[in-house]
Amino acid sequence: MRNLRRRLESREVLLGTLITWDSPEVALTLQKAGFSWFFLDLEHSALLDLKSAQRIMEVLQPASYVVIRVPDDSETWIKHALDTGCNGIIVPHVSTAQQAQSVVERAKYPPLGKRSIGIARAHGYGTHFAKYLQEANDRVAVIAQIEDTEGVNNIHDILDVRGIDAVFIGPYDLSGTMGILGDLAHPLLTEVIGRVRTACEERKVPLGIFCPNAAAARKEIDRGVMLIAVGSDAGYTFAGGAAALSELHHRD
Repeated sequence: MRNLRRRLESREVLLGTLITWDSPEVALTLQKAGFSWFFLDLEHSALLDLKSAQRIMEVLQPASYVVIRVPDDSETWIKHALDTGCNGIIVPHVSTAQQAQSVVERAKYPPLGKRSIGIARAHGYGTHFAKYLQEANDRVAVIAQIEDTEGVNNIHDILDVRGIDAVFIGPYDLSGTMGILGDLAHPLLTEVIGRVRTACEERKVPLGIFCPNAAAARKEIDRGVMLIAVGSDAGYTFAGGAAALSELHHRD
């Protein structure tokens, strides 16, 4: 298992994309395009479950990092996701330090946490059980998603929680809690995201964000964001088809 935590500490930019479809073939095609990490969205996608996420993981690893966004911060979801052998988890709607601490405890084996032990793909179905138990706490990344104003207001306390390896901004939900739903260019949203960015820089915690397109991603790279998810499997399929049809209609 590649070490995502160490890669995040290196401060190198990681460009990934959002996976919402139950299609290893589509995910593999996007890997061939050059994305280095994949954001498997089990929070919102009706097409992905743990079984399909694991099948996608099997074609993407070890060449790429695979991160699962769990539906919530429950112990059951976190341990099931980690047992698939993913390189990390994104936990949505982390709003307080207490919640962040609970997430870490559920994601880390003792003595750092309380993650329970089972036999699954992460452990090679038992074939490298001891090795996984020894290395998992160091290798598996725990990423807190900040996507409401409460999380922004508590960002310094959240970053102080030992075991939070990165913060990932959810700009759409964050804009909604500010009364400007979907307006990602709004100056108030830019200011609030800037507060999170500054806090992460002060604590030297890697920052990530979802970007709908390459232009938005370029701006975030220039601002020092290093964990970026650009677009989605559905979006790239639509864009490719629309571009071809637009060119054909234009020639007519």
